[in-house]
Amino acid sequence: MLYGSETWCLRESEMAILRRTERAMVRVMCGAKLMEKKRTEDLMEMLGLKETAVQMAKANGVRWYGHVLRRDDGHALRKALEFEVRGKRKRGRPKKTWKMQVEKESKSVGLVKKIP
Repeated sequence: MLYGSETWCLRESEMAILRRTERAMVRVMCGAKLMEKKRTEDLMEMLGLKETAVQMAKANGVRWYGHVLRRDDGHALRKALEFEVRGKRKRGRPKKTWKMQVEKESKSVGLVKKIP
């Protein structure tokens, strides 16, 4: 379900889809029906799951960002990370980039970027 999540830039609607899918999968694994009114958190505890799919997707992105930062300055991934497009943008709010999202998430967790 999280294949390729290292480079996702999750929107609220996509996070909601992940949560719904995860809840449905947990219910199927436990054999619980919706009519039984069991909480998903309790079912996840029964299975021994501690992290949700959304948390794992965000963690994968931060981990991949660390790999990219440790690359040499001449490497293609590092060049792509620092690349800026010239020219005018369309009107309105700028698009949220993967780099901006990962930096925000790593700050919220308390990770600090240290480059030797």
